[in-house]
Amino acid sequence: MLFHSDLNVGGVLARNGIALAPMAGVADVPFRQLVWELGAGYLVSEMVSSLDHLWDTKKNRLRRVPLKGVYPNVIQIAGSDPLELSETAKKVVDEGADIVDINFGCPAKKVCKKFVGSALLDDIPRIGRIVEAVVGSVSVPVTIKTRIGSTRSDHMGIEASYVAQEAGAQLVVMHSRSRACRFKGPVDHEKTAKLRTRLKIPFFVNGDISSQHSAVSALQESGADGVMVGRGAVGQPWIFRELLGEEELSLPEKWSIVRRHLSLSYDFYGETAGLKMMKKHIKAYLIKLGCEGLAARAMKLEDPDAMKRLLSVDQIQHEFKTY
Repeated sequence: MLFHSDLNVGGVLARNGIALAPMAGVADVPFRQLVWELGAGYLVSEMVSSLDHLWDTKKNRLRRVPLKGVYPNVIQIAGSDPLELSETAKKVVDEGADIVDINFGCPAKKVCKKFVGSALLDDIPRIGRIVEAVVGSVSVPVTIKTRIGSTRSDHMGIEASYVAQEAGAQLVVMHSRSRACRFKGPVDHEKTAKLRTRLKIPFFVNGDISSQHSAVSALQESGADGVMVGRGAVGQPWIFRELLGEEELSLPEKWSIVRRHLSLSYDFYGETAGLKMMKKHIKAYLIKLGCEGLAARAMKLEDPDAMKRLLSVDQIQHEFKTY
């Protein structure tokens, strides 16, 4: 098995080295629950703000809800002030976090303009102070997620990883693009491989992993201990089964997973809000499964029951004559 089983993160064992990335607005509780059922071994929450005035917002609270039967419970926090982040880390641990992850990788403009996420790659010493403060404030492992650099030509993320290790971080997740690249252009897993020369803690490689082939290539090129799947899981969460080497699911089995996802979302948010949160996923599912013709209809639906009917066995059998 290419992906480590029982991956050790500072004394906390993950069941394998196949992770789901903390994608805002995507990797919510229902989606994380689903991919856990499909074999993922390490799930990271959506980014939780360290700002006091955002702590008790509905969005922030829902992002911190622990998943039943899932271990470890990894909560990602974001901010730029070491003291604020250490206090936030204490709060999420009090709520049940088994691991605290710090975001040094988000390239979104609205995040970076607040000097959060990958903007902190411009201040490596601050990254060290942040990690040191958070490590000193909690009894659980602390990890980081970052990018290889600020620009296509620098290695600031590599340096940040070494600094974080010295400050007590127990795992690094490296997206093999720079902040300037955002999510465009080729990944550079070979540059990420530079981590192996001085990093003594485990690291995951992230970026453009959407199949078993791309996962194996990323692992071999980077020398990483595991892979983190982001957008490559959207519309095809069964990718985690494939990475574990399990038999490919039949088309009816895949549609059953789509309906399972819809049910999880309705149960978690309530049907109206759950439908709204699911639309981006449903569009991706319909495209991946060859039902582009249903996508336009699905995006117009506002009635939760109507969406259930659209994704029902009868409707899908009608679309797929050989279903």
